[in-house]
Amino acid sequence: MRTLLFAHRYWPAVGGVESFVRHLANGLADRHEVTVLALRVDDGPHYRLTTSLTAPPPFAPYSDGAVRVEPLIVSRRAKVFLAPLAAQVVPMLRRYAYGRARLPANRLYARVMGPAIEAYARQADVLHVCSNDLLAEAGVWAARSAGIPCVITPFAHANQYGTGPADAAAYRKADKVVALLKEEASLYRNLGVASDQVKVTRVCSPGVPAGHGNDLRDRFGLKGPIVLFLGVRRAYKGFDLLLGAVSHVTAHRPDIAFVFAGPGEAIQGPPGARVLDVGILDEEERAGWLEAADLLCLPSEAEIFPGSFLEAWSVGTPVLASDIPTLQELVSISGGGVTVPRDSGVIAETILELLNDRGRLEELGESGRRFWASECTVEAVAAWHENLYHSLLSPADEAAVPVVSHV
Repeated sequence: MRTLLFAHRYWPAVGGVESFVRHLANGLADRHEVTVLALRVDDGPHYRLTTSLTAPPPFAPYSDGAVRVEPLIVSRRAKVFLAPLAAQVVPMLRRYAYGRARLPANRLYARVMGPAIEAYARQADVLHVCSNDLLAEAGVWAARSAGIPCVITPFAHANQYGTGPADAAAYRKADKVVALLKEEASLYRNLGVASDQVKVTRVCSPGVPAGHGNDLRDRFGLKGPIVLFLGVRRAYKGFDLLLGAVSHVTAHRPDIAFVFAGPGEAIQGPPGARVLDVGILDEEERAGWLEAADLLCLPSEAEIFPGSFLEAWSVGTPVLASDIPTLQELVSISGGGVTVPRDSGVIAETILELLNDRGRLEELGESGRRFWASECTVEAVAAWHENLYHSLLSPADEAAVPVVSHV
């Protein structure tokens, strides 16, 4: 089977969606021909026009193992036709760039960029769009023109992005829309996507290798418990909430260290607290901190299915997450942690409660490890998608698509 995955960015660009697409592509490539079509493979900025008028220069095609990675080129000619999209950044007009006004913009983008996508789709059996908005509409257009099925995994966040009228219109045209949790599936059904169009799977992760945690503890002289924040330092991720909990925790347990890992502005803790800013990590360091940590804390305002949770669970580290619906569902079905309100005081009290009960921490970590091993390995999720694609090529096989447990 020839599969075309279409995404905004692909590895070596860093991010949750980028990791998911790469793991899926490589998992499928063990048995199938896989091509990834992407606008960029770097960590450059993402603004309103970076998929159209200010798209970056195309990268050179390359291979990621058995996966072929090709650039979607926004040519100068295409940018001329896409000129009306400049209204998205014009004062007084940009407030109307989304909502129902987005529908003609998406149709314009599909007519202009669809043929470039179609050229690759004609060499595939299935097109899987891993995006929303403009790219989703253009992907559906290309698949229809090429005469092949189209799957969309939108990664939409309620009340943030991926849920506007134009997004919903694209989803309703797809053959299948893939959600990562039951809560997310409900979101698409509420947007008018038919129930039988929506399928639920999981994010996948190969896990992280054990064996580096003690080295990091020794290097930094950390003998006591470690609470880890792993992610980009943006306000919605809640790093500031965890930082706000440090003083209260330290007043009761000065032996607890807080480690902040990931890109962003430097972190400085309150006087007397053990706060380490270890910045951007390579793969070995990432694995080491996840293993060394007693608790991974991510009190986000918006998430669907963080890959960092799976990495933590793969080495038996439990998580402390915010009580937004998606993370409540994920933590509930995995048994791998606890959810709390996005409040520094509550976070501090919960950290103390968990780190004072080693037995409970171990139980939560083991539950998370079992969940990852049974449902979220690359092999399991790639096989699920393989069955989904086969069901679209042979509709009689749809009953073979496994139903994810807990859903």
